[in-house]
Amino acid sequence: GYEIVAIEAGQLPLTLPDVDAAVINGNYALEAKLNETHPAVEIEAFDAETSVRRTNYLAVKQGNEDSDKTKALVAAITDQEVLVYINSTYQGAVIPSFIDAQGNAVSGGEIPQAGEDNVIRVGATLVPHAEILKDVVAKVLAEKGWVLETVEFNDYVLPNTTLEEGELDANYFQTLGYLKNQNEEGGLHLAAVVGVHIEPMGVYSQSIKSLSELPDGAVIGVPNDTDNYGRAIDLLNALGLLVDAPSDPDKITEINR
Repeated sequence: GYEIVAIEAGQLPLTLPDVDAAVINGNYALEAKLNETHPAVEIEAFDAETSVRRTNYLAVKQGNEDSDKTKALVAAITDQEVLVYINSTYQGAVIPSFIDAQGNAVSGGEIPQAGEDNVIRVGATLVPHAEILKDVVAKVLAEKGWVLETVEFNDYVLPNTTLEEGELDANYFQTLGYLKNQNEEGGLHLAAVVGVHIEPMGVYSQSIKSLSELPDGAVIGVPNDTDNYGRAIDLLNALGLLVDAPSDPDKITEINR
């Protein structure tokens, strides 16, 4: 008896007072600070394949994968302190995902000692990427003499073109699919070196703390764009709130009939 309402993804946090629950992308939940005020009731689960697809990766320009700066970054960003920081700070809105591009686990290794050229410039979007870099990765790197400069971006194109031009040593904000698309369409030469985190979709609510509390006929908001709508319906199916509901947004009337 639930009613599914499709709403623009970025607006979903604002609709929480008006719906019983909403399925919200991790990045929008973070921007609205829902992890602080109304943590997710449930979040997506990931298998090996979906983890690789949803993870945000640290990327460098091709040819620099084995440089000392890259090795230092990879070791620092997969350090135990980063894992603890992510779990304690974001309360499920961000999930650590220390993997390579094939989905193999990566653990923090030895950080090489910095030489004379000890400044590492990394481009990142604001939340949570720049926060993770400034609040914890910089401190881990400083123990070996490295100075981390975090360059913040508000878009998803400039971090890659700036890295391609050599003005950055790395960037941290994107999935493998987006990176591949940028390389192909923009003629870029960038490579993912390690995954750091996933921003899962979650079920958020201001009125319930457990799915069992959802009333009959509850209104559930979901994103209205095709990819995220399907992802949200798949999550509701997996949680048992819907049963074999179609993930095509054109078939929403089949759910609400």
